[in-house]
Amino acid sequence: MSARAIAQIEASDSLAGADSAVDSKALTQAHDKLVEAVKHARSAYEFCPGAYTCTALRACLAAARAFDRHVDELAFALSAEWLRTFPKIIEGSDAE
Repeated sequence: MSARAIAQIEASDSLAGADSAVDSKALTQAHDKLVEAVKHARSAYEFCPGAYTCTALRACLAAARAFDRHVDELAFALSAEWLRTFPKIIEGSDAE
């Protein structure tokens, strides 16, 4: 995830009120990058299981969980319906 996307997500977290704008493009880009990172880390672990690839996969999954949690918190704080339907990176069976 790029530093710009992280900064935009952190800036959107500090917004208050229902009329605050959330940069949907930045969230979508961050989501896509995390999905790609999880996919690559999972493939690397399946191809060559080891301590390094396991750690990389766990780090990607932790980042994806944190991103999903952040989007949920934004949806609640801003009462934004479109954020409630934002696709999850980690679904129930993908958690491990």
